[in-house]
Amino acid sequence: MEIRIYFEGKATLRSGFESFFTELRTAARQARSSIQFVAAKDGISAYRKANRTHAQAWNVLLKDSEQAMPERSVELCARHGIDPQLAESVFWMVELMEAWFLADREALAGYYGTGFVQNAIGDTADVERIPKAEVRERLKRATRNTSKGEYDKIGHAPHLLERLDSARVQSRATHCQQLFDVAKAKLSGGSVD
Repeated sequence: MEIRIYFEGKATLRSGFESFFTELRTAARQARSSIQFVAAKDGISAYRKANRTHAQAWNVLLKDSEQAMPERSVELCARHGIDPQLAESVFWMVELMEAWFLADREALAGYYGTGFVQNAIGDTADVERIPKAEVRERLKRATRNTSKGEYDKIGHAPHLLERLDSARVQSRATHCQQLFDVAKAKLSGGSVD
């Protein structure tokens, strides 16, 4: 099975996602499968095209929800113009990727070093419940006095993704865990609940 994960963003994030998803990459190798991370400036458009051009693969869209998750992800797909029939292959970073960073304060502290204000990150059990404006504000407050300066998506996100403990993030981000669970089940040939 070929798995192609399309993510919105610049190609510089690819290495970070590859590191963060090491567990899935290992599972794919063991299943004699492959997993590829594809940067897509317009993730939805690239995802639609992938479903035509790579029809034999399991094409996945990994996207910021930009808002709180509705009860059913099909509703969010409809709002973003994604065919509801593809909803089972769309996984949401709620409300944005940076929420995952808040799940692993140790990784943030290790990357930013001296001047990092760990308390500014908070200790929210479910980081997916934090509104995106607050996620950004917490990162800004925590990082502003570091030698790397305030959080910068282009400059810092790839390195932070590489440092994150994916198990820690999954334990505090249900939708992230869902992606891991579904992918592992598909790779093992098992059913997905």
